[in-house]
Amino acid sequence: MGLELTVLGSAGSHTGVGRACSGYLVRHGDTNVLLDAGNGSTANLQRFVGFADLDAIVISHRHVDHCVDLVGAYYALKFGPDVGRRLPVYGAAEVDDALAGFMQRDTAREISDVYDLHTVAGGDTIEIGSMHVRIADAVHLTPAISVRIEVEGATLVYSGDTAGISELIELARGADLLLCEATWAGAREDYPPGIHLTGRDAARVAQEAGVGKLLLTHVIGSTDRGRLLTEAMEIFDGPVELAEDLEVHRVPG
Repeated sequence: MGLELTVLGSAGSHTGVGRACSGYLVRHGDTNVLLDAGNGSTANLQRFVGFADLDAIVISHRHVDHCVDLVGAYYALKFGPDVGRRLPVYGAAEVDDALAGFMQRDTAREISDVYDLHTVAGGDTIEIGSMHVRIADAVHLTPAISVRIEVEGATLVYSGDTAGISELIELARGADLLLCEATWAGAREDYPPGIHLTGRDAARVAQEAGVGKLLLTHVIGSTDRGRLLTEAMEIFDGPVELAEDLEVHRVPG
């Protein structure tokens, strides 16, 4: 099996009709990595693999639409057939605090029984099975990261939530697939600064980084998806698609 990306949730900030929040399964051979675990995403995860089949989870930041399903996964792992295994979780600063906060009233449960939590930041690298993962800092309201996954000549870059165009261009240079947040359509000046990208922003990153394909995700429910796609296609001269829940994308090497 080559490098594959399965979209488990593509909605931004809140769930939509038939759309879970951010979650992506990245697979190569026997290696399975979950990128983000937003609302409802792990229900879709189980259509493809079980929780016990995951080698690691990478969480871009502490906002609930990217990490809240870690709570449900905790119980699935705690009481499932793979009892006793600690699953590595690599997250931006404050992810561990958020998870502890979700479970603070459940004093009989210990997060460390199930999760081996690691805080990561820009410049860090992780080896997960066959995957080499490079971390870059993102620009958001909380500490956040973007990731670059490389394996056998194939490269996938995931923006997470970010408003950092120059930082993302550097991380995404030459990537085969850029999975990029595009929360809003229209002009960046129409929205609060320092939070998210527009479709045009995502396309600019893809164009300047010279990526092979752009996949737009984290589209908030009020955004006109058709307009978003059109605006991105006006800037990026490669293939552009909107992420759809349950779709599988093969990343060419």
